[in-house]
Amino acid sequence: METPISVTEQSQVAEARRQAVAIAKHNGLSETLQNRAALVITELATNLVKYGRGGEVIVRPCPTPGEAGLEILALDKGPGIASLEQSMSDGYSTGSSLGVGMGTITRLSSHVDIYTSQGAGTGILARLIEETPLDAAAPPVRRRPIDVSGLTTAKAGQESCGDAWSARWVDGAFWVVAVDGLGHGPQAAYAATQAVGVFHQADGAATPYDVVRAAHKELKHTRGVVMAIAVVRPMLGTMEFAGIGNISAVLVQDHEQRRLPSMDGTVGYSVRAIREQSYTWTPSSVLVLASDGLSSRWNLAQQASLLARHPSLIAGVMHRDYARSTDDATVVVAKGCPS
Repeated sequence: METPISVTEQSQVAEARRQAVAIAKHNGLSETLQNRAALVITELATNLVKYGRGGEVIVRPCPTPGEAGLEILALDKGPGIASLEQSMSDGYSTGSSLGVGMGTITRLSSHVDIYTSQGAGTGILARLIEETPLDAAAPPVRRRPIDVSGLTTAKAGQESCGDAWSARWVDGAFWVVAVDGLGHGPQAAYAATQAVGVFHQADGAATPYDVVRAAHKELKHTRGVVMAIAVVRPMLGTMEFAGIGNISAVLVQDHEQRRLPSMDGTVGYSVRAIREQSYTWTPSSVLVLASDGLSSRWNLAQQASLLARHPSLIAGVMHRDYARSTDDATVVVAKGCPS
């Protein structure tokens, strides 16, 4: 679960910087990376106040297995960046800022991705990876044919989140699940955690149908969940999907958005039927799973420039634009990587 940091005035920039450094320390990251993170988030948060009319930053450990580092998302609903290419230059500013600009942010970060829309805001993703692996004996990170990232936030005022998501690779197949425990708070969070546990315990030969059926059996003692699970086999160009309840599942291919059907019911309480369906998967496919904490008014097929961005940035912008503060909210983006 992520906790967005509100930045609407200059005094909150320092708090964002303190939290970023604290998260880096807590995760055992080097002092060098802590210093880089402090500079990057200071500039990003300052820009939110000066140019974005305020916004949010999200700081978390890098979710990519085998990579030690931080991800920083800065999201606003301001006027957007009029000249993105010019803004990437060192020292460029439209006002009296720190003077380091996006050029220095890019230089301090391992990867920077930007999505901006005139009149609708800007999202910036900065990923800071340790230059020297913390575990020298660890094997190098192997590029997978699918990138995945997600964002989960609790209902305003709640410390526990009833939403969850997870992903894993098994025998060359990519598995991803999104879960929403009924209601809010600790009991919903417990049900979601149990469902994710069933997902990870599933045998590599299992199907989405098998996982939903196993979860329905194992969650009888909980308040239940709705869930959606997909298994993608990139080498075969296939995807199997099954869903129970109101997790929105969308497959975007060839500039078209297809909503994948789920069956009515509650896993762990009442499931009348489980229907698994198969789809084609290509290196340019994008799969999005979202709980009902996001409105369903989005159509990524009409946002080609956003689809081209990193999954973390896609998830961040979708959460910024469509999440409801009155509910737990989760959005997961799995994106093929063209060779």
